This record gives sequence, C-alpha cells and structure tokens, in this order.
Amino acid sequence: MSLAVMVFVLFAVLLIGLLSWALRPAKRWSNPAQDVFKLLSQPRHCMHIPHILHALQPEDTEFLKEDGQTELMHAVRRQRRRIALEYLNQLQEEFEMLLEVSRALAVMAPEVVTMQEMERWKLSLGFALNCTLLRLRLRCGLQPLEGFHLLSGMAIDMLRNLDAATSRIAEVAVGGVGLPGGGANESSDH
Repeated sequence: MSLAVMVFVLFAVLLIGLLSWALRPAKRWSNPAQDVFKLLSQPRHCMHIPHILHALQPEDTEFLKEDGQTELMHAVRRQRRRIALEYLNQLQEEFEMLLEVSRALAVMAPEVVTMQEMERWKLSLGFALNCTLLRLRLRCGLQPLEGFHLLSGMAIDMLRNLDAATSRIAEVAVGGVGLPGGGANESSDH
C-alpha cells in the first residue's frame, strides 16, 4: 500500500470519527431551567486541582525510596497516577456538562448568552486535546503540572462565564435590567 493511500485512509477514518462525534445526540433535560441551575450549583472538580498536583509531586513519595521501599514508592506513584487519570476523566465530563449548560442557557436567553456553537466546539475540542495529551503524560510517568493548570483554568473560565450569564438572566427576569425595552434603560431623571 502506498503512502498516499495510507494517508487517505487515515484522513477518512479521522473525518468519520469527527462526524460521528459531531452528530451525537445532545443531552435533553425535562425541565431545562431548573436542571441548569441545579447543575451549576453542584460542587466542581476543578476546585480540587491543588490536591491532585500535590499527590503527583515526586518529592511526596521520595522518603519511601530513602527508607529502602523503592517498590512501594513506585506502587504509590502508579496508584496516584491512576487516581489523577480518573480525576481527569471527571474533569472532562464536568467541562462537557458545562458546555451543555451553556447551550441550554443560550436557548433560554439568547440575548444574554452570546457564546456561539462554533466557540463551544472549539473549547470542547481544545479541552479534549489537552486531556488526551495530559493522559499520555500521566501514562508515561511525566509531570503533568502545567496541563492540569490549563484544564482547570479553562473549566473555571467557563464557570465564571456561566455564573455571569445566570446572574444576568436573573436580573432580566426580575426587572428587565439592561435589556432594550427593559425598565433600566428608560430614563427616570425628568
């Protein structure tokens, strides 16, 4: 098989994979408004990043090597990497859920939530690529510190944007504050 055919087949498989991912059914909620606010009020995995980073520090298990427990040190490090990989899976699920919440808010209040589907797709793709790279680093035993910071920062930024959007939606619901035609735009200084 020639190189051109192999590249074409690889490209076709990649394209089919991306198409399958893009066409997956969206998560639907029975009561979107209530579910969205419930989901936003849950505790967040991205807030636990310092604990994961501390557990991955080689210095944290170095004393075992000094005590002649090299096998135990390696076992503890493997176990901590496994936990970090599970944490990474949870962080990715959380980020995807935040993107779904963003979609739901955009449907409920398009004038307030301005993030477009293409922006969500780019964020999702960037997050997934960074997760994949971080998984590889963890599986190879490399220090993934900056990768976790990047992913955590992306999730926290998304949370801040969603918090701002829900606050804005609440303001609009209470009195039409700041929207065209709402009470806040009318001048009361007569």
